[in-house]
Amino acid sequence: MDKIIVRNAHANNLKHVDVDIPLGKLVAVVGKSGSGKSSFVYDILYKASQGEKVDVRIQGLPRVVVLEQRVKAAREMSLCETSAEKLRDALRETRKGDLLIVDEPCAGMAKEDRINVLTLLRSVIQKGASVLVVEHSKDIIVHADYVIEFGPESGSKGGEIVFQGPIKKYRNANTPTSMYVFSNKAATIGYERSPNKKAKSMQRKSLTIKGITKHHLHQFDFQLPLSRLVCVTGRVGTGKTSLLSVVYGALAKDRNAWKVRENFSSIEGKTNVRRAYFVDQTPLSTISTSTPATYVGVWTVIRDVMKKLPRNKQKNLSQMTIDNAVQKFSDYPIVVRKLGFLQEVGLGYLELGQKSNTLSGGEAQRVRLAKILSKKLGDRCVYVLDTPSRGLHLSDLPVLVRVLQKIIDKNNTVLIAENREELIQNCDEVVHLKNKSPRLDR
Repeated sequence: MDKIIVRNAHANNLKHVDVDIPLGKLVAVVGKSGSGKSSFVYDILYKASQGEKVDVRIQGLPRVVVLEQRVKAAREMSLCETSAEKLRDALRETRKGDLLIVDEPCAGMAKEDRINVLTLLRSVIQKGASVLVVEHSKDIIVHADYVIEFGPESGSKGGEIVFQGPIKKYRNANTPTSMYVFSNKAATIGYERSPNKKAKSMQRKSLTIKGITKHHLHQFDFQLPLSRLVCVTGRVGTGKTSLLSVVYGALAKDRNAWKVRENFSSIEGKTNVRRAYFVDQTPLSTISTSTPATYVGVWTVIRDVMKKLPRNKQKNLSQMTIDNAVQKFSDYPIVVRKLGFLQEVGLGYLELGQKSNTLSGGEAQRVRLAKILSKKLGDRCVYVLDTPSRGLHLSDLPVLVRVLQKIIDKNNTVLIAENREELIQNCDEVVHLKNKSPRLDR
């Protein structure tokens, strides 16, 4: 059999889909965050390969090698470096006839590294294996042999197959993803910058940290222009994550600040910064009952409001979407305000009771952004984000940039480590770190 035949697959938001996956090919699984990609790949294909009971009829499924969905950074390594090592391990384990499943192997990587990942995946196919990659990177998608797109939207509006076929046909498919893949639409923000007076004044100032020495950085001097969107780029292993951690540590002011205020010799301009925030890729919560609503601090408020309503209106709060909740609680400004931040980052389709640990990587990342917005933003703050585009669909990138620019316009600074060209094009300043990437070079 030259393909995997999947019929009537149902899990989470998947609507009993039928899929044919060609073997011996590079197959890209694409779609918006929460569209059903991960449900299909992990809750159907992978679980079926492990002998678990799943709601599907499936034929021709070979031995599966999977690169775990959520990679955690190893000690003394960045998330990108860890992902590269994990990919190498998975490639060594894959044999002829196997199906290798990988999730966003290019996340956070520079163009050169993404091309090297593509070469590595192709080498596996040349050995007689098959590759199924869940991906948002244009470089992987446009060079795939076959594309399967889930959608058309997310959550209850997703879970369907909007396209499956060879890449040549996909170019003209005009789907929610292809229209971004084959254009520069993802770089179009459509937001008019409007910095306040303090922000305009702050733009003439900067923060300088000298003598940074950590991992791949040696006596490195870094100048951070304030009230700007500043992007640090570079290949795997160039020191992007190290630089961000030193900057954050140099500005930290809490009781444990002394533990992270290290690896540099001097700092100038610190009086221009009130405090710093670090937004990383750690799980939203380790509590099993956590939801996006609890994460942004609105769940308690909703429950207090519900107690005041008639009993017949208190039902189904665990199934109500955020969009519906905004309408239901329209007379309660604090609820509308906090839920509005989740809407602003495109998560209005999520149910209030949806558990945080069921969110896709892209959904979790947007919840983190919503939490930043939900706080009463002061000024003179520096927000540090390591690979904020991780897990985000191309259509989410303009949303991300708009959120960051709004934060900056209130007289704050945003420092990101990022390699997606769509974001780099919209940054005010770009710092490129140069070094070789031995972990991915052939």
